[in-house]
Amino acid sequence: MALNRRNFIKLTSVAGGGLLLGLTIPLPADDAPAFEANVYVRFEKDGTIFYRDTKPEMGQGISFGLAMVVCDELGADWSRFVVERPPLSSKIADDHSLASSAGSSGMLAGYLPLRQAAATLRHMLILAASDAWACNPTDCKAEASRVINKITGKTGDFSIFFTAVSKMAVPVNAPLKDDSELTMIGKDLSIPENRHIVSGQQHFAIDIDLPGMVYASIERSPTTDGAVKNVDDSQCRAAKGFLQTVTMPTLRQEASAGNEWQVKFRGSKSGVAVVATSTWAALTARKALQVTWGESRYSGQSTEDVRQDMLDISGRNIRDVARFGDVLEVVKTADNKRLFREKYFNPYQENAQMEPLSAVADYDGETLTLWAGSQSPLQAIGYVAEVTGVPEDKIVFHSMRSGGAFGRRYFYDFIAEAGYLAVKLGKAVKVTWTREDCIQHGRYHLARYDEHALVLDDKNNPVAWDSLTYSASNYGWLGRNIMLDYYAGATPHRATRHAESDSLVLFPGSWRSVDSHPQAFARECFIDEVAVRLGEDPIALRQRWLSLKAQAFPQENIDADRLRRRQEIQHGLLSVLEKAKQSPHWTAPQAPGSGKGVAVSYFYGAYVCQMAFVSLVGSRVRIDKIVCLADCGKIVNPQLVKGQLEGSILWALSALINPAIEIQNGSVVQSNFDDYPVIRMNECPVIEIDLLDSNRPPNRVGESAVPDTTPAVLNAIFNATGNRLRELPIPEEILFRA
Repeated sequence: MALNRRNFIKLTSVAGGGLLLGLTIPLPADDAPAFEANVYVRFEKDGTIFYRDTKPEMGQGISFGLAMVVCDELGADWSRFVVERPPLSSKIADDHSLASSAGSSGMLAGYLPLRQAAATLRHMLILAASDAWACNPTDCKAEASRVINKITGKTGDFSIFFTAVSKMAVPVNAPLKDDSELTMIGKDLSIPENRHIVSGQQHFAIDIDLPGMVYASIERSPTTDGAVKNVDDSQCRAAKGFLQTVTMPTLRQEASAGNEWQVKFRGSKSGVAVVATSTWAALTARKALQVTWGESRYSGQSTEDVRQDMLDISGRNIRDVARFGDVLEVVKTADNKRLFREKYFNPYQENAQMEPLSAVADYDGETLTLWAGSQSPLQAIGYVAEVTGVPEDKIVFHSMRSGGAFGRRYFYDFIAEAGYLAVKLGKAVKVTWTREDCIQHGRYHLARYDEHALVLDDKNNPVAWDSLTYSASNYGWLGRNIMLDYYAGATPHRATRHAESDSLVLFPGSWRSVDSHPQAFARECFIDEVAVRLGEDPIALRQRWLSLKAQAFPQENIDADRLRRRQEIQHGLLSVLEKAKQSPHWTAPQAPGSGKGVAVSYFYGAYVCQMAFVSLVGSRVRIDKIVCLADCGKIVNPQLVKGQLEGSILWALSALINPAIEIQNGSVVQSNFDDYPVIRMNECPVIEIDLLDSNRPPNRVGESAVPDTTPAVLNAIFNATGNRLRELPIPEEILFRA
């Protein structure tokens, strides 16, 4: 990593004789402004090293992984290495993923910059020691928070060189350690915080208690557009501890210029907050609350209405996300023997994170302090400033560890509610959501149809490929189906289109892997259907299409670098498919009444191929095994990476075998885990993870195995039964449960 005007390292002496390592993180564009991430390491005189982590921790282990990177490159003593989470403010820019958690980008964003920062300090400590000992710097190394002279054996703790180091000019491009010198990166290490979590010692936002704090539970509009018409809290007053009710308006969030379309998807629902002396008192009083809601345009709407509304969009509101050549004309005039067309349905899903949402806000008349587990704390500061009128520079955010998030905590309606109430009441407030609140007032994975139309030539290679998605209002996630750039990279007639209605019956939101999940479900099942119709091996067909080297067609307007990158990705996909093809899991003979299926995806830097194996138990299908081959770049902690891949697979399986979110009268039907269950241990198949060797930098892991799980299983079910499923979830009557 070159150190220039966009990225630099700062060293500062601190009180007590310690040292502070500050780092400015680089942005990808050469002309982008520097990002002051306030990511730094503090060294105390007693040898304790504090890694100050600004990356939201939700159980994915990123704080621990990045700390490993710093510690290993620095040559520090891991037993004296502590992760801490400082409060954040608007003074930290929010244009880099080290200040937020989205897209599984934590290690991708932090690995090289943090290694370079640690290498720079290590180099400076060695220079200071070699100067003090009058020896050659190459004679020294850093290990266990000491500088060691490899020739004489003389040692010196890091702390004795702090003064000298703080007076040095920071060198440019200090060399990183060779892989052979790394003692932690690539090793299985357990997260120390896990012991605190399982023993109940780990603090979350719900554990925050402040003097004089009140507690709130909010009755929210059952529909997205409902407004409070009348409030009757007379029965609430009988509840012990009840204090008052506060009518909550719809807290809208403005959008930046050019993004005005986002406004209707942002903000929080209207509602009535029941305020009491404890959370239990607030919940009890809320049960007696009576609210009359205004008219909703979604009254009477059901799941079937929403589905039909999507299919009725055609010809009314279809936009081209990307289109090249005359794809629609080629499809229209194609011989039926060469034309393949199918449609797939993905339902609404909720995130169902284990820890319900909660936030604490304290307002002293000048400064508003927030405590919450959030994936986007800095964006939350901006939103809270809008709805409260408190200037951003007077808002401080304590980013708490979260008990799961999966995209839901990227939205900050629950944080704004606490901020609004704290300013309104002039005191500290804790807002706690129930499980029912979370499921019925979430940010939902969009229900959508994905339709593919494909025309093949006489060699069974793509001539034209059209991908059309039907959905209700979305907030920008329905981007281009980039896998078509690789599968159909040599196809001059290609399109990705979006048919969008203006229905906002449910608020759309992030859901682990976002649009990659429904895209892969449709695409990988569709390719299997084509392979069956052609009588071809499903892996071989994918390999042949990916081997047709991507080209740059005039209408695409892509440069040589983007074309080269496409071809590199084709190569990566071919490599992981070849591993699958040669796998003994895939080549083993199939027993009668069993089936296997395959799917492959490129998830923004990670190559994943999954093989699913099912068998029949009577007339029902049992999911026996999932084998996941993953090239996620260099692996920092294999244990954490495997855990994230396993979690991704279980996430997708849960949505595949359990009921989806249903709508009646414009509202969510389900309310808790009894009618919206998540996968249980006895329902989990055997999962095997094979991490493929890679010299690439660490890449995205947390969502990368979600997209392939569903199509691999559904393709295996077809292989075993001849029954092609094109809608999720799997029908209960054909699924075997242990």
